[in-house]
Amino acid sequence: MSRAVRRTVNALLPLLLMSMLLSGCWERKELNELAFVLALGIDKADDGFKITMQVVIPSAISSQSGGGVPVASYSFTASTIYEALRKFNMTVSRSAYMGHIRVLVIGEPLAREGVGPTLDVLKRSREPRMDFYVMVAKGGTAEEALNVLSALDKVPANKLFNALDKSYKISARTVAVTLDRFIEDLLYQGKNPVLTGVEVIGDPEAGGAKANTERTNPKTKLRYESVAVFKKDKMLGWLSDAEVAGYNYITNNVKKNTGHVKGNVDSFVVIEALSSTTRRKVRFIDGEPHIYLDIEAISNVEEVTGKERLDAEQDILELEKKAEELIIRRMKLSVEQINERFNVDIFGFGKSIYEANPKAWAKLQEQSGGNYLKSLPVHYKAKVIINRIGAIDNSFVDQIGE
Repeated sequence: MSRAVRRTVNALLPLLLMSMLLSGCWERKELNELAFVLALGIDKADDGFKITMQVVIPSAISSQSGGGVPVASYSFTASTIYEALRKFNMTVSRSAYMGHIRVLVIGEPLAREGVGPTLDVLKRSREPRMDFYVMVAKGGTAEEALNVLSALDKVPANKLFNALDKSYKISARTVAVTLDRFIEDLLYQGKNPVLTGVEVIGDPEAGGAKANTERTNPKTKLRYESVAVFKKDKMLGWLSDAEVAGYNYITNNVKKNTGHVKGNVDSFVVIEALSSTTRRKVRFIDGEPHIYLDIEAISNVEEVTGKERLDAEQDILELEKKAEELIIRRMKLSVEQINERFNVDIFGFGKSIYEANPKAWAKLQEQSGGNYLKSLPVHYKAKVIINRIGAIDNSFVDQIGE
């Protein structure tokens, strides 16, 4: 054997030996051995927790099938979350796979008691991805919310995910919070988390029947309703629509939003913000932190309910000014009422102060503790630019003959 060949063998031998140590696909499981969990619900139980797992039935959603109930729900009670999850295998022949979870629903009683301990198993496990949405079952249980079938979306988990994913992009009245973001907000200094609420409208038991999807007006529906405020991991209460809109403007979470202002002739003009950007700055005046919020919104006129005229530049300027005042009122209302009712910083003002000057944040905590919001100066500025008013300048209402 030549010297060149020996060098080549010596170089390749460690690689060959290393490949023998690799275990390959030692955790491999066939698809027909798995039950894909698309939604998870966690409720409080007398002796621990009640877990609801929504599992998709592939044959029921395939195009060749005659159409049946597309999911199966399994509920188990145990003293810990993991034990409840493991009870699944005592009922079903397949292993639960949670790598495709779309939504996590938490019952309101459990949310008010504290959700921190219930999230440990999901954060610790390697299977679930942390990008699924988390929500609170307003006035009810997670089990009830997950059992409602709808006609437009065969799989309830997809309905919950897609509806929230679209609603927060076209309206400032919901928030879309993933599990990883929720846990981050729990851990941040000067930031308290929020979650959107989902409410069952109608009879929860009727919502789980296939007949609910065969009616033009279903007996049971799911609706996103309000936003839950948390202090640490415990839910305190619910926000109003106006407070949610103000919160989203302050936190730069407005994709689109619609509101109306009063015109000059007792009519309403509906203005839609097509894009909105909020810039936040922390300034220190005489050593005290001040929050400055500067919002710019590009908007369109979408509707005029009366004889309002929009054919002059001054008319548009007046509408822009009224829209700016409306946005500022919403933000002020949100800050004042949330501070008064809950005294928690869901806006992340404290986090902004900490990032700007950790020493100033420590001083503020020492002086005011958790009450710093009540004396924190917040300055608001809004700029609304109306780009278009539609295909017509003035409404045709005043041209209708008597």
